[in-house]
Amino acid sequence: MKKDNNSKNCLLIFPKSFYHYSEYFKKALNENGYKVTISNDEYPESTMGKIMGKLKIPRLLTLTLETIKKNFLDGKSYDVVVIIKGRGVSSQLIEEIRKVSPKVVGFSFDSFKYHSAPIKWFKFVDRFYTFDYRDSEKFGLPIIELFSSLAENKSEKKISYQVSAIVRNHSERLNYIDKVFSNLQIESKFIYIFEQNYFTFIQNFIKNPFLYLKYRKHISFKSLPYSEYMRVLRESDYTLDFAHPDQSGITIRCFEALDSQTKIITNNPYVSRYSYLNDSNTIIFDPKSNPAFLKEEFKRLEKIIPQKHSRTIDHFIKELIS
Repeated sequence: MKKDNNSKNCLLIFPKSFYHYSEYFKKALNENGYKVTISNDEYPESTMGKIMGKLKIPRLLTLTLETIKKNFLDGKSYDVVVIIKGRGVSSQLIEEIRKVSPKVVGFSFDSFKYHSAPIKWFKFVDRFYTFDYRDSEKFGLPIIELFSSLAENKSEKKISYQVSAIVRNHSERLNYIDKVFSNLQIESKFIYIFEQNYFTFIQNFIKNPFLYLKYRKHISFKSLPYSEYMRVLRESDYTLDFAHPDQSGITIRCFEALDSQTKIITNNPYVSRYSYLNDSNTIIFDPKSNPAFLKEEFKRLEKIIPQKHSRTIDHFIKELIS
């Protein structure tokens, strides 16, 4: 492969169906001097492939190896290969990648308990990073924190909602929303609960029909447009963050809240490990704890507008490929 004299070559192996992030990563790598080729992290790149990956069918690994080798490795060379999530990646694929690149880096924005695929290959790359604190401690992996993907905004803070909750419905999120909103006197709120499909709808309804009916007008099968998400987050005094029980990493939502000068109510005690998330902008509320604590902290921070802190994808990329 002929190289551009002004850039290095990077193969980015990324779940392309994960919102807009593959192109977002590509743009950030471009700005750091890399010419980027994107491959999906599993093949076939279809609903069938997703089902195979979800069910951990071994054939997926073979198909992913064959497809990536044929379309992205044979006759190619790269200065670095970056693997994000890597559900279809195997140690055999890493061997093939090493033939065309001197540096292979991996990262997962899920915990191994939630998404176990990297366990079978993370030891074969040059460096593997995680966002999850429990995995970091258990497997001796370095942490790279996530980032805010919000566009730069220098306008003065405007508050239209006391509390916003924009979530995808899973695990105990609906219970957490109800616990927070039922214990605070909130005059203005924004609640948007995204239900992925009818299968998850049935699962979640059976799990808690009372709450489903209570919040039914806030539940949608369409995700909130990103521009509207940005507007609501920026115009919120507080936003809710609910970490999945199987994960301990700090979510993108928290970094976007910091970027928006929006305070956070979260169930994740690990957020305190990031110095910019502290008692001036964050309430760590365990839903099993006394609601009086939530009420007291909510009132204490009521008139405080947090200091703006922007951790961008450029910070993330520089740490990942350094």
